Amino acid sequence: MLRRRLLFNLLPFVAILLATGCYAIVLFSRLARTFDTTVAEQYRSLVGVQQMNLALAGLDREAWTATGTGKVASQAAADYQKRFEDTLALLLTNAALPPERDLNRALEAKYADFRKATEGMASIPQAEDRRLVYERQITPDLLQIRALLDKILQSNQKAILDTSERVRAITREVTHLMIIGMAVALILTASASLQLGRWVLQPIQLVTKASRDLAEGNSSPPMPVSSQDELGELALTFNKMAARLQEYRASTTEEIMRLHRTMEATLASFPDPIFVLNKDGAIELKNPAAEELAAALGLEGRLPPSLQKIAQETLARGENFLPHSFSEVISYRVRGAEKFFLPRILTMRTKEHMLFGVAVVLYDVTRFRLLDDAKTHLVGTVSHELKTPLTSVRMVLHILLEKTIGALTPKQQDLLETARADTERLLRILNDLLDLARLEEGGAELHREKVAPAELVQAVMEETADKAAVKGLRIKREVASDLPAVFVDRQRIGYAFSNLVTNAIKHSPAGGEIRLRATGGDDHSVVFTVADDGPGIPHKYHARIFDRFFRVPGQTKTGAGLGLSIAREITLAHGGRIGLKSSPGEGTTFYLVLKAAEEEN
Repeated sequence: MLRRRLLFNLLPFVAILLATGCYAIVLFSRLARTFDTTVAEQYRSLVGVQQMNLALAGLDREAWTATGTGKVASQAAADYQKRFEDTLALLLTNAALPPERDLNRALEAKYADFRKATEGMASIPQAEDRRLVYERQITPDLLQIRALLDKILQSNQKAILDTSERVRAITREVTHLMIIGMAVALILTASASLQLGRWVLQPIQLVTKASRDLAEGNSSPPMPVSSQDELGELALTFNKMAARLQEYRASTTEEIMRLHRTMEATLASFPDPIFVLNKDGAIELKNPAAEELAAALGLEGRLPPSLQKIAQETLARGENFLPHSFSEVISYRVRGAEKFFLPRILTMRTKEHMLFGVAVVLYDVTRFRLLDDAKTHLVGTVSHELKTPLTSVRMVLHILLEKTIGALTPKQQDLLETARADTERLLRILNDLLDLARLEEGGAELHREKVAPAELVQAVMEETADKAAVKGLRIKREVASDLPAVFVDRQRIGYAFSNLVTNAIKHSPAGGEIRLRATGGDDHSVVFTVADDGPGIPHKYHARIFDRFFRVPGQTKTGAGLGLSIAREITLAHGGRIGLKSSPGEGTTFYLVLKAAEEEN
């Protein structure tokens, strides 16, 4: 096993380290004992010799004084004597070497002679005789005692120097031992490294090379299995993995080629131009229709500037660009004819939802644009042609109801009032159709000005207050503070708000509440909302709610289905957006977002 091999290679190295460490510990222990028993004792002896010299000097002075006074015993002499004798006793106890013990015993004997001579002076009556004793006996004894103290001092100093030499010898021994241990450890380490290189590193290097070849798609021979340990098991496992990867790569390559051919055929079958861009905005793929358009416009491998800008914004935001109206249509002149395209930019992501490009699809809406223009002109023409005779009929009905040309029976009165109401409703529908046609054509001129959001909310409240009062509804106003002004056509945007509030009044239950709010939005915009407590709108009808003439199935409320369409066109003309949030049984909230005046300008 590989673990056992590693252990056997490391055991000698560990054994050498343990042996060297244990021996070093023993030597350092011996060194500490030597220092404690020798240096410390010698130091105490040196200090004792100094104290004895001081005490001996004091005894000398007291002995000289006694030659004159004849008084040998004094308190000072007793103190000096006690200090000398105590230190002498300590030296006798601490002496470890034979020469030092001999010197201490000689010092003790000579001190006894000195003390005997000093004490004998007390029995000598004459001062002259006492001086003779001091000069002939005491002074020689003092000199010999000092000489002995000097020898003891020299002996201790020599002992300290000898101890220092022994410490250096032990240090040299430890250093040599450590050098030998490190040399042996290095040799063993080098040997273990060579062994590990053959056993571990070489197989790992072979696996690394084979893995690199496999990652680059190159075929390599199977890994040699040279042992039955973990490395041999690794080689067997790697060989199995490599074989399976090669099989998978072969099948995957074939599948990728098939998918690529399928994708190319699919893109080629689309009649609309399709450009596939990477995340840097460069074109990577085009279908034949896109290549034909690029050749006709001379694009030279890039999108038109306006379309490139939209694609870059889509890549930056990571959101699809899906316009829903002809206001986003772009036109190009292709071979002398005007072509209209509705761009739709779809983001492409990996399974991990990482963005890696976009697909730009240009729907050819030339025919639909022409049909829409024809329909708009037709609606406008028909509405205009019907408005004149209908206005005449309305005038006749008003004259008849005023009874200026004769009295009417009650039955005639009812019929004429019904006809007038229907005529007024038809005129409103025709006016709405004309307004809608003008807005869709872009011919409706907007007279814009800066207006505070609070003014718009207050104006629509005043305009619809009577309609709400008839049904017993309350209109609640909520306007956030410090909202920026909006740059709008006051009359037309007011008409859009009025349509939204009128729609809320129509579908709210009697005694309910309608909430008008104005709050700050993202990107320096203002969000206006109209919320009611009505029955709500099912989700499946949300996408069609702003279509002209559309009414939610099952409704009993009257209306032509044009008010929300007009509100949407007015909002789009102002560069804003409109939408709703609704669920059955939870009421409906319409929102209208307008950019602030500073950004509009």
